[in-house]
Amino acid sequence: MDTSDPSRPGAEAAPAEPPAGTPVQPPAEAPAEVSAEAPAKTPAPGRRPRGLTTLIVACAALVGVVGGTATGYAIQAERKPTPLPALSQADLAYPAKALPESKRPAPLPAEHDTAVKANGDLRKLLVGKPKGFREASGYFVNGVSPQDGWLSPGGRSLEYTEPGEVLVDSVRNGIRRVAAANWQRGEYEYVAVRLVQFRPGAVAEAQAEAADSRWDAATRTRSGHEEGREVKAGSGAGFFVYEPDAKPGYLTVYGARAVGYRGDVMFDLNFSDTKPLSEKAIKDLALKQLERL
Repeated sequence: MDTSDPSRPGAEAAPAEPPAGTPVQPPAEAPAEVSAEAPAKTPAPGRRPRGLTTLIVACAALVGVVGGTATGYAIQAERKPTPLPALSQADLAYPAKALPESKRPAPLPAEHDTAVKANGDLRKLLVGKPKGFREASGYFVNGVSPQDGWLSPGGRSLEYTEPGEVLVDSVRNGIRRVAAANWQRGEYEYVAVRLVQFRPGAVAEAQAEAADSRWDAATRTRSGHEEGREVKAGSGAGFFVYEPDAKPGYLTVYGARAVGYRGDVMFDLNFSDTKPLSEKAIKDLALKQLERL
């Protein structure tokens, strides 16, 4: 047994033995001698600021544009001005004096003047009531009856599925007045006539209204007859026979429509019955209405 005291001076302490199971670390190797002279560091290459090339190209383009514009102005300034064509024209020739009354052309007869006919009582231009028919109070489901042969623009708009839109379009297009008549024969046969006149000079509006009505009628025409039938060759008026409206529990309804225009007046004829309609009768009545205009 060792009785030496490690705390006493000069006494050598015995190295402590590591506990069992503890791994023994190998002694660290001594670092190699560092060279007295450190190698010189190579400086990193410098980088060009980002966007410098783009800025140079843009400046060159701007200088080129400005220089080209200045050169163009300088060249144009040195040229002689191009003379403009003369604004004057040959003097208009007028007769020395007015024609005497005996040599003046006669005015167009009233029966041949569409404007004179249409500016009178529009109700007189309604086609005559067909034989066997009587006056009827109404025709359209949501419409109103004419009053003394007249129908207001608002009353006419009620005859359509979208009355508000029709009324706005009619007022915008310059609707003037509407002459109307409803006739009935037997229990279920009806005919409704509408003459729609637009403001003076609005001939195109009457034509456009007729074209819209023809398109609407064509969408309901029976298969194979979508183009309709001409009332008179070259007149622009046509008539359409609808597909029968057959619903279970209700009478089958047959309908037709004839549309055309003359001057600033558009005519619109509607037919309905519970039995098939005569195309000849439709065409004849539409032709008579066209001739009255």
